Amino acid sequence: MKVVVANNYYYLRGGCERVMFNDIQAMSAHGIDIVPFSAADSENVPTPYSSYFVPGADIRATSLLGRVEAAADAIHCGRTAEAFDKMLADTKPDVIHCHNIYGRLSTSILAVAKKRNIPTVLTVHDYKVVCPAYVALKNGKPCSDCIDGGYYRCAINRCHKGQLGASVVYSIEAYWARLTGNYGAVSAFLCPSHFIAGLLRQSGIEEKRVIYHANCVEPDDYVPSYKGQYVLSVGRLSHEKGLPTFLEAMLGTKIPVRIAGTGPMEASLRAMAEKDGGAIVLEGHCGGTRLAELYRNAALVVVPSEWYENAPMSILESFAYGKPVIGTRIGGIPELITEGEHGYLVDPGAKDQLRTAICQLWNDRDAQSNMGRNARRLVETKFAQRSRTASLLNIYESVRGSGSRTAYSADLLAHSRAR
Repeated sequence: MKVVVANNYYYLRGGCERVMFNDIQAMSAHGIDIVPFSAADSENVPTPYSSYFVPGADIRATSLLGRVEAAADAIHCGRTAEAFDKMLADTKPDVIHCHNIYGRLSTSILAVAKKRNIPTVLTVHDYKVVCPAYVALKNGKPCSDCIDGGYYRCAINRCHKGQLGASVVYSIEAYWARLTGNYGAVSAFLCPSHFIAGLLRQSGIEEKRVIYHANCVEPDDYVPSYKGQYVLSVGRLSHEKGLPTFLEAMLGTKIPVRIAGTGPMEASLRAMAEKDGGAIVLEGHCGGTRLAELYRNAALVVVPSEWYENAPMSILESFAYGKPVIGTRIGGIPELITEGEHGYLVDPGAKDQLRTAICQLWNDRDAQSNMGRNARRLVETKFAQRSRTASLLNIYESVRGSGSRTAYSADLLAHSRAR
């Protein structure tokens, strides 16, 4: 079987790409012929297919003309569509698997897939299908106003970073994708959480096209450790990630804290950390060996998000390293953490609850070890890459043999939802 894997970036940029590359590695090991498609970028992993990559929408454009062109390309990128069409003609894939394609490749490639009648699946890494601004936030708070298709609200509320122009573009892009029928090319929307699957169904996407398909990790890639020296948080340093609440909860506790990541709140969070006499350390951007070291030497991990997290890879990676997680009751987080078994859950933004949970687990080393071992077993039995790969290959075979882009077998549907 030959599968085209399309994504805005073909290098390890974030959680989406981590999932994509894990899938590519696993599928290649099963004899699947992978054909990547991405926007041209100097950081892309070398591939024999890079000659098909062309510049996508220029999200870094600064001139007025450049911004106008970038806006038009974000809605429909003609050169990307042409390059994608040529690749499909030359490679003749059996299935197309899209990841994050919005804004850079654009949904124009879905129109090409539809024209060529090639079965297509799309992994729903974020909320773009139901929220023009990706993040389902309004004024920093969780929002689902556009789920009914009223995308104009994104422009009215300036949902993208408070910018009217960009928010208008995002609204138009969302209307364009729906009204042109580009999403009609998608046989299956693969949802990493039941939470986001529910939102897609609420938005009007047919039940049979929405499939729960969990994110996974390869347990053998992680060496667990069931003890540690500090509390760890990993991710983007932004308000919706709950970092201000986390730091406020930790001030004065004398518990050592490490925070890995960068983002718009880095300066203000460093200022907060300085008030605590060095107990809270911001590590900046970390990856590879350094990030693995931070995970393994942590006693527990905190995911204090205050927005609709989908299915955070940071939780699964924490579990793989044998670390209990304290997370918030929002989005897909509660689907991963069983209270008292793999960690604790607190209400988003509840500083006192968060402090109490952290102090309780920090002071109970036996609970840390027991929950960490439970978490590791959960990854090995339910969220291992081998299970995801088997499910993914079944989905590919189903959409290939369905005879139409929206038909599914009852057995496949039951199998996918049971996982």
